[in-house]
Amino acid sequence: MKINVFSYKLKMIKIGLLSPFPPKKDGIAIHSNNLITHINPDNIKIIKIGDKNSKADYKLDFHSFNLKNNLKRIIKKERLNLLHIQYVPTLFGKYNLNLNLIKALKQDISVVTTLHEVYYHNKGLRNFILSWIAKQLIKKSKIIIVHTPQQKRFLENKYKMNNVRCIYQGLNLWKQHKRKNKNILFFGFITPLKGIEYLINAMRELKEYKLIIAGSIPRGVKETYKNEIEKEIASLKNIETRIRWVPEKEKLRLYNWADIVVLPYIWAPYQSAVLHNAIASGLPVVVTKTGSLHEIVKLFNLGETAKPKNSKSLAEAIENIFKNYSKYKKGIKNYQRKANWKEIAKQHKVLYKSLI
Repeated sequence: MKINVFSYKLKMIKIGLLSPFPPKKDGIAIHSNNLITHINPDNIKIIKIGDKNSKADYKLDFHSFNLKNNLKRIIKKERLNLLHIQYVPTLFGKYNLNLNLIKALKQDISVVTTLHEVYYHNKGLRNFILSWIAKQLIKKSKIIIVHTPQQKRFLENKYKMNNVRCIYQGLNLWKQHKRKNKNILFFGFITPLKGIEYLINAMRELKEYKLIIAGSIPRGVKETYKNEIEKEIASLKNIETRIRWVPEKEKLRLYNWADIVVLPYIWAPYQSAVLHNAIASGLPVVVTKTGSLHEIVKLFNLGETAKPKNSKSLAEAIENIFKNYSKYKKGIKNYQRKANWKEIAKQHKVLYKSLI
Protein backbone atom coordinates (compact mmCIF):
# COMPACT_ATOMS: atom_id res chain seq x y z
CA MET A 1 0.00 0.00 0.00
CA LYS A 2 1.46 3.32 -1.06
CA ILE A 3 1.23 6.24 1.37
CA ASN A 4 1.24 9.79 0.04
CA VAL A 5 3.08 12.22 2.30
CA PHE A 6 2.20 15.88 2.00
CA SER A 7 4.28 18.67 3.47
CA TYR A 8 2.70 21.91 4.54
CA LYS A 9 3.63 25.14 6.18
CA LEU A 10 2.08 25.73 9.58
CA LYS A 11 -0.37 28.59 9.63
CA MET A 12 0.90 31.69 11.43
CA ILE A 13 -0.88 32.18 14.75
CA LYS A 14 -1.37 35.81 15.77
CA ILE A 15 -1.76 36.61 19.46
CA GLY A 16 -2.76 40.01 20.78
CA LEU A 17 -0.96 40.62 24.10
CA LEU A 18 -2.64 43.34 26.19
CA SER A 19 -0.09 44.56 28.70
CA PRO A 20 2.30 47.37 29.57
CA PHE A 21 5.70 47.00 27.89
CA PRO A 22 9.18 48.47 28.38
CA PRO A 23 10.47 51.13 28.60
CA LYS A 24 7.65 51.55 31.11
CA LYS A 25 9.06 50.76 34.57
CA ASP A 26 6.64 48.04 35.56
CA GLY A 27 6.95 44.40 36.66
CA ILE A 28 4.16 43.25 34.32
CA ALA A 29 5.91 45.02 31.43
CA ILE A 30 9.08 43.04 32.14
CA HIS A 31 7.08 39.80 32.42
CA SER A 32 5.41 40.32 29.03
CA ASN A 33 8.66 41.34 27.37
CA ASN A 34 10.32 38.15 28.60
CA LEU A 35 7.43 36.06 27.27
CA ILE A 36 7.71 37.61 23.82
CA THR A 37 11.50 37.28 23.79
CA HIS A 38 11.34 33.53 24.42
CA ILE A 39 8.41 32.65 22.15
CA ASN A 40 9.68 30.92 19.01
CA PRO A 41 8.54 33.25 16.17
CA ASP A 42 8.38 30.49 13.52
CA ASN A 43 4.59 30.20 13.62
CA ILE A 44 3.49 32.55 16.42
CA LYS A 45 3.42 36.32 16.08
CA ILE A 46 2.72 38.52 19.09
CA ILE A 47 0.97 41.85 18.49
CA LYS A 48 1.81 44.16 21.40
CA ILE A 49 -1.16 46.18 22.67
CA GLY A 50 0.29 48.53 25.28
CA ASP A 51 -0.63 51.54 27.35
CA LYS A 52 0.96 54.96 27.74
CA ASN A 53 4.79 54.89 28.01
CA SER A 54 4.90 51.40 26.44
CA LYS A 55 6.70 50.67 23.19
CA ALA A 56 4.01 48.67 21.40
CA ASP A 57 2.30 48.04 18.07
CA TYR A 58 -0.81 49.75 19.44
CA LYS A 59 -1.31 52.05 22.42
CA LEU A 60 -4.65 52.19 24.23
CA ASP A 61 -6.07 53.86 27.29
CA PHE A 62 -6.58 50.83 29.56
CA HIS A 63 -8.91 52.87 31.80
CA SER A 64 -11.29 53.81 28.97
CA PHE A 65 -14.82 52.43 28.74
CA ASN A 66 -14.20 52.27 24.99
CA LEU A 67 -11.60 49.52 25.56
CA LYS A 68 -13.85 46.80 24.12
CA ASN A 69 -14.41 48.59 20.80
CA ASN A 70 -10.75 49.58 20.48
CA LEU A 71 -9.69 45.96 20.97
CA LYS A 72 -12.33 44.78 18.53
CA ARG A 73 -10.88 47.05 15.82
CA ILE A 74 -7.34 45.73 16.43
CA ILE A 75 -8.57 42.12 16.40
CA LYS A 76 -10.29 42.68 13.06
CA LYS A 77 -7.43 44.64 11.49
CA GLU A 78 -4.69 42.19 12.57
CA ARG A 79 -6.88 39.08 12.16
CA LEU A 80 -5.90 37.94 15.62
CA ASN A 81 -6.55 34.32 16.63
CA LEU A 82 -6.37 34.93 20.39
CA LEU A 83 -6.25 37.75 22.93
CA HIS A 84 -4.03 37.37 26.02
CA ILE A 85 -4.50 39.86 28.88
CA GLN A 86 -1.94 40.40 31.63
CA TYR A 87 -4.04 41.47 34.61
CA VAL A 88 -3.53 43.41 37.80
CA PRO A 89 -6.41 45.65 38.96
CA THR A 90 -4.56 48.98 38.90
CA LEU A 91 -3.78 48.67 35.18
CA PHE A 92 -7.45 49.04 34.26
CA GLY A 93 -8.57 51.81 36.60
CA LYS A 94 -8.80 52.36 40.33
CA TYR A 95 -12.30 53.83 40.51
CA ASN A 96 -14.21 52.09 37.71
CA LEU A 97 -14.22 48.58 39.31
CA ASN A 98 -12.50 47.36 36.11
CA LEU A 99 -15.93 47.25 34.46
CA ASN A 100 -14.32 48.47 31.23
CA LEU A 101 -12.14 45.35 31.13
CA ILE A 102 -14.95 42.98 32.12
CA LYS A 103 -16.99 44.36 29.23
CA ALA A 104 -13.99 44.07 26.87
CA LEU A 105 -13.65 40.32 27.48
CA LYS A 106 -16.60 39.67 25.18
CA GLN A 107 -14.88 39.34 21.80
CA ASP A 108 -15.23 37.16 18.71
CA ILE A 109 -12.04 35.28 19.61
CA SER A 110 -10.97 33.39 22.75
CA VAL A 111 -9.48 35.41 25.61
CA VAL A 112 -6.75 34.18 27.97
CA THR A 113 -6.24 36.15 31.19
CA THR A 114 -3.21 35.87 33.45
CA LEU A 115 -4.12 36.77 37.04
CA HIS A 116 -0.96 38.10 38.64
CA GLU A 117 -2.85 38.54 41.91
CA VAL A 118 -5.21 36.08 43.63
CA TYR A 119 -7.27 37.11 46.68
CA TYR A 120 -7.87 34.40 49.23
CA HIS A 121 -10.49 36.15 51.36
CA ASN A 122 -13.23 38.79 51.12
CA LYS A 123 -12.53 40.56 54.41
CA GLY A 124 -12.86 44.31 54.01
CA LEU A 125 -14.37 46.29 51.16
CA ARG A 126 -11.18 46.30 49.08
CA ASN A 127 -10.76 42.52 49.06
CA PHE A 128 -14.49 42.01 48.49
CA ILE A 129 -14.40 44.18 45.35
CA LEU A 130 -11.17 42.62 44.04
CA SER A 131 -12.59 39.11 44.54
CA TRP A 132 -15.78 40.09 42.70
CA ILE A 133 -13.74 41.40 39.76
CA ALA A 134 -11.67 38.19 39.69
CA LYS A 135 -14.87 36.14 39.56
CA GLN A 136 -16.05 38.05 36.49
CA LEU A 137 -12.70 37.59 34.76
CA ILE A 138 -12.71 33.85 35.44
CA LYS A 139 -16.28 33.44 34.16
CA LYS A 140 -15.71 35.44 30.98
CA SER A 141 -12.20 34.24 29.99
CA LYS A 142 -11.64 31.05 28.04
CA ILE A 143 -8.56 30.22 30.14
CA ILE A 144 -7.14 31.74 33.33
CA ILE A 145 -3.40 31.47 34.08
CA VAL A 146 -2.07 31.68 37.65
CA HIS A 147 1.44 31.14 39.02
CA THR A 148 1.09 28.53 41.78
CA PRO A 149 -0.74 25.19 42.11
CA GLN A 150 -2.39 26.45 45.30
CA GLN A 151 -3.86 29.45 43.45
CA LYS A 152 -5.24 27.10 40.81
CA ARG A 153 -6.91 24.80 43.38
CA PHE A 154 -8.32 27.76 45.30
CA LEU A 155 -9.98 29.36 42.26
CA GLU A 156 -11.34 26.04 40.97
CA ASN A 157 -12.88 25.22 44.35
CA LYS A 158 -14.22 28.70 45.08
CA TYR A 159 -15.78 29.41 41.68
CA LYS A 160 -16.46 25.81 40.54
CA MET A 161 -14.60 26.40 37.28
CA ASN A 162 -12.26 24.12 35.33
CA ASN A 163 -10.61 26.72 33.11
CA VAL A 164 -7.66 27.58 35.41
CA ARG A 165 -4.09 26.61 34.47
CA CYS A 166 -0.88 26.96 36.49
CA ILE A 167 2.20 28.29 34.69
CA TYR A 168 5.03 29.38 36.99
CA GLN A 169 6.29 32.94 36.82
CA GLY A 170 9.34 32.90 34.55
CA LEU A 171 12.98 33.21 35.53
CA ASN A 172 15.82 34.81 33.58
CA LEU A 173 18.81 33.08 35.14
CA TRP A 174 21.53 35.47 36.31
CA LYS A 175 25.07 34.82 37.49
CA GLN A 176 24.73 32.29 40.30
CA HIS A 177 25.59 33.56 43.75
CA LYS A 178 28.26 32.19 46.05
CA ARG A 179 27.84 32.89 49.75
CA LYS A 180 30.09 35.72 50.94
CA ASN A 181 29.06 36.80 54.42
CA LYS A 182 25.83 37.49 56.32
CA ASN A 183 24.42 40.06 53.92
CA ILE A 184 20.66 40.68 53.73
CA LEU A 185 18.85 42.59 50.99
CA PHE A 186 15.41 44.17 50.90
CA PHE A 187 14.67 45.39 47.37
CA GLY A 188 11.59 46.95 45.79
CA PHE A 189 8.97 49.64 46.27
CA ILE A 190 8.88 50.90 49.84
CA THR A 191 5.32 51.09 51.17
CA PRO A 192 3.57 50.29 54.48
CA LEU A 193 2.34 46.99 52.96
CA LYS A 194 5.94 45.75 52.61
CA GLY A 195 6.46 45.46 56.39
CA ILE A 196 9.95 46.99 56.35
CA GLU A 197 9.64 48.23 59.93
CA TYR A 198 9.43 44.62 61.15
CA LEU A 199 12.65 43.73 59.32
CA ILE A 200 14.36 46.79 60.78
CA ASN A 201 13.36 45.69 64.28
CA ALA A 202 14.60 42.17 63.55
CA MET A 203 18.05 43.60 62.80
CA ARG A 204 18.32 44.64 66.46
CA GLU A 205 18.68 40.92 67.24
CA LEU A 206 20.99 40.27 64.27
CA LYS A 207 23.92 42.52 65.12
CA GLU A 208 26.47 40.42 63.19
CA TYR A 209 24.36 40.68 59.99
CA LYS A 210 24.21 43.57 57.53
CA LEU A 211 21.06 44.81 55.75
CA ILE A 212 20.66 47.06 52.71
CA ILE A 213 17.19 48.51 52.02
CA ALA A 214 16.99 49.57 48.37
CA GLY A 215 14.09 50.92 46.35
CA SER A 216 11.90 53.91 45.68
CA ILE A 217 8.83 55.22 47.46
CA PRO A 218 5.92 55.38 44.97
CA ARG A 219 3.41 58.20 44.67
CA GLY A 220 0.66 58.10 47.23
CA VAL A 221 2.90 57.05 50.13
CA LYS A 222 3.04 59.76 52.77
CA GLU A 223 6.35 61.53 53.41
CA THR A 224 5.88 60.80 57.10
CA TYR A 225 6.31 57.06 56.37
CA LYS A 226 9.78 57.66 54.91
CA ASN A 227 10.66 59.80 57.93
CA GLU A 228 9.53 57.05 60.32
CA ILE A 229 11.63 54.44 58.50
CA GLU A 230 14.72 56.65 58.52
CA LYS A 231 14.22 57.42 62.22
CA GLU A 232 14.09 53.68 63.02
CA ILE A 233 17.27 53.04 61.05
CA ALA A 234 19.24 55.96 62.54
CA SER A 235 20.06 54.10 65.77
CA LEU A 236 21.29 50.94 63.97
CA LYS A 237 24.78 50.57 62.53
CA ASN A 238 24.07 47.39 60.54
CA ILE A 239 21.57 48.93 58.07
CA GLU A 240 22.22 50.99 54.94
CA THR A 241 19.61 52.51 52.62
CA ARG A 242 19.26 53.35 48.92
CA ILE A 243 15.82 54.96 49.03
CA ARG A 244 15.47 55.93 45.35
CA TRP A 245 14.93 54.36 41.95
CA VAL A 246 17.72 51.81 41.49
CA PRO A 247 19.12 51.44 37.93
CA GLU A 248 19.48 47.93 36.48
CA LYS A 249 23.29 47.71 36.82
CA GLU A 250 23.17 48.77 40.46
CA LYS A 251 20.36 46.27 41.08
CA LEU A 252 22.55 43.46 39.77
CA ARG A 253 25.38 44.59 42.05
CA LEU A 254 23.05 44.53 45.06
CA TYR A 255 21.86 41.00 44.30
CA ASN A 256 25.49 39.96 43.86
CA TRP A 257 26.38 41.52 47.25
CA ALA A 258 23.50 39.84 49.09
CA ASP A 259 23.50 36.35 50.60
CA ILE A 260 19.74 36.26 51.13
CA VAL A 261 16.73 38.38 50.16
CA VAL A 262 14.00 39.11 52.71
CA LEU A 263 10.39 39.99 51.82
CA PRO A 264 8.64 40.88 55.12
CA TYR A 265 5.35 41.77 53.39
CA ILE A 266 2.08 42.06 55.27
CA TRP A 267 -0.12 41.95 52.11
CA ALA A 268 0.90 39.96 49.04
CA PRO A 269 -1.74 38.39 46.75
CA TYR A 270 0.94 37.98 44.05
CA GLN A 271 4.16 36.20 43.12
CA SER A 272 6.78 38.90 43.62
CA ALA A 273 9.26 39.85 40.88
CA VAL A 274 11.77 40.52 43.67
CA LEU A 275 11.33 36.95 44.89
CA HIS A 276 11.96 35.60 41.40
CA ASN A 277 14.97 37.83 40.83
CA ALA A 278 16.46 36.42 44.03
CA ILE A 279 15.85 32.83 42.85
CA ALA A 280 17.26 33.71 39.41
CA SER A 281 20.46 34.75 41.20
CA GLY A 282 20.57 31.58 43.31
CA LEU A 283 19.74 33.44 46.53
CA PRO A 284 17.65 31.82 49.28
CA VAL A 285 14.76 33.93 50.56
CA VAL A 286 12.79 34.67 53.69
CA VAL A 287 9.13 35.49 53.02
CA THR A 288 6.12 36.01 55.24
CA LYS A 289 3.18 33.63 55.22
CA THR A 290 0.74 36.05 53.65
CA GLY A 291 -1.33 35.76 50.48
CA SER A 292 0.31 33.46 47.94
CA LEU A 293 3.83 34.84 48.44
CA HIS A 294 5.10 31.84 50.41
CA GLU A 295 3.60 29.08 48.26
CA ILE A 296 6.42 28.53 45.74
CA VAL A 297 9.01 29.02 48.49
CA LYS A 298 7.49 26.20 50.52
CA LEU A 299 6.75 23.94 47.53
CA PHE A 300 10.32 24.01 46.20
CA ASN A 301 12.19 24.62 49.48
CA LEU A 302 13.60 27.97 48.35
CA GLY A 303 13.99 29.40 51.85
CA GLU A 304 12.15 30.07 55.11
CA THR A 305 8.71 31.48 55.90
CA ALA A 306 8.00 33.81 58.82
CA LYS A 307 4.90 35.17 60.51
CA PRO A 308 3.79 38.57 59.16
CA LYS A 309 4.17 41.58 61.46
CA ASN A 310 6.56 39.57 63.65
CA SER A 311 10.19 40.72 63.98
CA LYS A 312 11.20 37.78 66.15
CA SER A 313 9.89 35.29 63.59
CA LEU A 314 11.79 37.11 60.83
CA ALA A 315 15.03 37.02 62.82
CA GLU A 316 14.67 33.28 63.48
CA ALA A 317 13.94 32.57 59.80
CA ILE A 318 17.02 34.56 58.71
CA GLU A 319 19.24 32.63 61.11
CA ASN A 320 17.78 29.31 59.91
CA ILE A 321 18.67 30.17 56.31
CA PHE A 322 22.34 30.56 57.16
CA LYS A 323 22.34 27.33 59.20
CA ASN A 324 20.96 25.33 56.23
CA TYR A 325 22.23 27.35 53.29
CA SER A 326 23.18 24.44 50.99
CA LYS A 327 19.76 22.78 51.43
CA TYR A 328 17.99 25.81 49.98
CA LYS A 329 20.46 26.08 47.10
CA LYS A 330 19.34 22.59 45.96
CA GLY A 331 15.69 23.68 46.00
CA ILE A 332 16.57 26.77 43.98
CA LYS A 333 18.27 24.71 41.24
CA ASN A 334 15.20 22.50 40.97
CA TYR A 335 12.88 25.49 40.55
CA GLN A 336 15.23 27.11 38.04
CA ARG A 337 14.94 24.01 35.83
CA LYS A 338 11.14 24.13 35.86
CA ALA A 339 10.54 27.90 35.74
CA ASN A 340 13.19 29.32 33.38
CA TRP A 341 11.67 31.48 30.67
CA LYS A 342 12.45 29.02 27.88
CA GLU A 343 10.28 26.40 29.59
CA ILE A 344 7.56 28.90 30.54
CA ALA A 345 7.33 30.25 26.96
CA LYS A 346 7.00 26.65 25.69
CA GLN A 347 4.02 26.10 28.02
CA HIS A 348 2.36 29.28 26.74
CA LYS A 349 2.82 28.11 23.14
CA VAL A 350 1.16 24.76 23.88
CA LEU A 351 -1.74 26.57 25.54
CA TYR A 352 -2.16 29.04 22.67
CA LYS A 353 -2.20 26.28 20.04
CA SER A 354 -4.75 24.25 22.01
CA LEU A 355 -7.22 27.16 21.77
CA ILE A 356 -6.88 27.90 18.05
